[in-house]
Amino acid sequence: MEGRDLLWRYTQKALPKIYNMPCQQYGEDETSEHIFFNCKAHIKNTQEIFNYTLTKCGHTWNVKILNHLQIALISNLIAIIFEKIWHKRNKLIHDEIEIVIHRQQVIRELIKTQRVAWDRTQAVINKTLRIKSKQWPEEQNKLDSLISKFDIYSNSVFIKTQLSIYILQKPINIIIKI
Repeated sequence: MEGRDLLWRYTQKALPKIYNMPCQQYGEDETSEHIFFNCKAHIKNTQEIFNYTLTKCGHTWNVKILNHLQIALISNLIAIIFEKIWHKRNKLIHDEIEIVIHRQQVIRELIKTQRVAWDRTQAVINKTLRIKSKQWPEEQNKLDSLISKFDIYSNSVFIKTQLSIYILQKPINIIIKI
C-alpha cells in the first residue's frame, strides 16, 4: 500500500488491520496511533530519520505532525515513513522477518518524490509563463529575467516558491532574494 493511501486511511480510521490484536514486538494494543507513532520497535529510528531530514524544523514524530500536512515536503516525508513502517510491520506479522528502516532509503524516496513533483511544477510554470508573456507583452523583460534566474537557481526552494506565487497572480513588481 502506498504511503499517501496509508496516510489517508490513518486520518479516516480505515487501516486494514486486525482489531484488538497485540503488537507483535511489545504486546501493547495495536492501535493505528501505536503502529505509526508509539511503537518502541521503530520510534527512536523514525524520530532520528525525521530530525535528520527536516533539520531544525522543531517538530517531533508524534500524531501532532499531521497538523502540518499542508506543507508538501512534510506530507511527502510522513507518507514515506508511514509506508516504511507499514511494510516493516507486515513483514514481521506475515513473514516473521524483522527489517530496519534506513535513513538513506527514506531520503532517496523523498528526493524522488520531490523531483517528480518539481518536474510537474516546472511544466506548469513554463506553460503559464508562455501564456502570460503573450497576454502581457510589457512584462516580457521581467518574465525573461525571472526565467533566467529560475534556470540558474532551479534548486532553490525560495526561487521556486516566489516563481509559483508570481505566475499565479497578475504581474507585480518582482523581488527575489538570493
